[in-house]
Amino acid sequence: MNILVTRTGAAALATCLAVGVGAAVAQNYPPGPPSGYQGGQGQLPSKMDLVSPEPQWAKLCSKEPNTGRELCSTTRDFGASADQPPMVSVNVVELQGEEKRKLRLMLPTMGLMMQPGFRVIIDNGQPMEGKYDVCFQASCTGEIDIGSNALDALKKGQTMSIVLRVAGGGPSGRDLTLNVPLKDFGPAFDGRPTDPRVLAQQRQEMQQRFQRWAEEQRRYMQQPGGYMPQPGGPVR
Repeated sequence: MNILVTRTGAAALATCLAVGVGAAVAQNYPPGPPSGYQGGQGQLPSKMDLVSPEPQWAKLCSKEPNTGRELCSTTRDFGASADQPPMVSVNVVELQGEEKRKLRLMLPTMGLMMQPGFRVIIDNGQPMEGKYDVCFQASCTGEIDIGSNALDALKKGQTMSIVLRVAGGGPSGRDLTLNVPLKDFGPAFDGRPTDPRVLAQQRQEMQQRFQRWAEEQRRYMQQPGGYMPQPGGPVR
């Protein structure tokens, strides 16, 4: 498995990604269920248009400990609602001196079938095939090597569609498409690293929103019938 970019870049990338809001949030708040899915009583939808709880893309950079080369990740989290913990994390990783970049995704495990992997389509372009490399309780990660043409498409694109294979519709499963908006990705990728103070403020605000969401779910689950509010619903 090629879990990170290079052997020498592993430590730097781990540091880089650990700063991200989504990585910290995911430890405390697992992704909420998509609309229409209620603990196995419903069915995952065939398509979801995601939104981001973060105000903009973040560019996180660090130095490789052995070579001193700069390693940057342009990242953002996405979910069914801006008030709920994210379902998907997008990271485009660039190592100084390397022509190819890595598109790394953190994806939800709900109903997920590991084979045959996942596909990424930028607007109406050709599908790019990706494989999962490691899974946790609430998420799996996977990556795709991208060249200059795919990077240009990401920077100019409107929507990145992530096609997963999920259970249902027969033994081979069916497709679930997660649509991620790419607005402002290009300027963030080409721009300067994000101010750590700005990122810290965003993290604090997100944690407060997600804490309210978690308290709302606990309150509803304590009611008779155990009703759970759906993504996109109001957070009181």
